[in-house]
Amino acid sequence: MAQPGRTGLAAISQSLVERLDAYLDFRHFFRHSYVFHLRWDRMKSLVLGCEETLQLVEGELDRFFEAGTGGQ
Repeated sequence: MAQPGRTGLAAISQSLVERLDAYLDFRHFFRHSYVFHLRWDRMKSLVLGCEETLQLVEGELDRFFEAGTGGQ
């Protein structure tokens, strides 16, 4: 989604990809680990930042779709 497609635009920015990668890393760890291995000090920034990250995703996707449809 960070690579330009047919429209010549990427759906999301590289900085958002990097931010989302941290959530993918956590998901992988969580699925392959035991709950007692979870550490708040390592999860805190993800948990507290999830709402802001979702807003960034929504905003970038809105801009992508508006640019691809001419804002219609």
